[in-house]
Amino acid sequence: MRTFIYLDESGDLGWNMHDPYQKGGSSRMLTLAAICMPEEKSKYIQRIVRALYKKRNRPLSNELKSVDLNTADKELFLRLVAKLLSEHKDIQLRSITVHKEYVNSKMKKDPNVLYNYMIKCLLLKPICESKFVDFMPDRRSEKVNTKWNMGEYLNQMILEQSIEHYVENQSCNVSPMDSSKCLELQFIDFYAGLVWSAYEFRDSKARM
Repeated sequence: MRTFIYLDESGDLGWNMHDPYQKGGSSRMLTLAAICMPEEKSKYIQRIVRALYKKRNRPLSNELKSVDLNTADKELFLRLVAKLLSEHKDIQLRSITVHKEYVNSKMKKDPNVLYNYMIKCLLLKPICESKFVDFMPDRRSEKVNTKWNMGEYLNQMILEQSIEHYVENQSCNVSPMDSSKCLELQFIDFYAGLVWSAYEFRDSKARM
């Protein structure tokens, strides 16, 4: 059985904490979110995304982003996600949020260091526990800059873990995808945006 993992983020990797966010300043929070599931469960994720498009009477060709969701959209999404998780215990929604103002100064010098550390905290366990993994980040997330390759980092992370611990994983294939053509990535974009909003704006409607 293969495990599919989709990843997206919300917030940014800027470090201007002097100016207000959206007025020259950077986001105070950075959220990474992922969904881990057996490959055959993708259809359930797609159904939730399609339901939001149907509600908005919006064609799938016109990509819906987390910033486009209104209050009613968020409420529908959260209801459907809660139902999904109660009925499918083998689907995991995972997220990690960092308050950037408290990030170690060494990590601020290279955005890859912080991003890699968050990836490790978020995904090392489910990847190592799954024999075969297909990892699909949003293409925009695949490289923070041209010096970093997510696939190389993940394979190094798995190898290091296997030195001291039993690791089930035999392969982890990284296939960056375009979210406009992938409903699963749109799903995790919605989720990442909700989690990030709960921290960045203290948006109570975003809390599950």
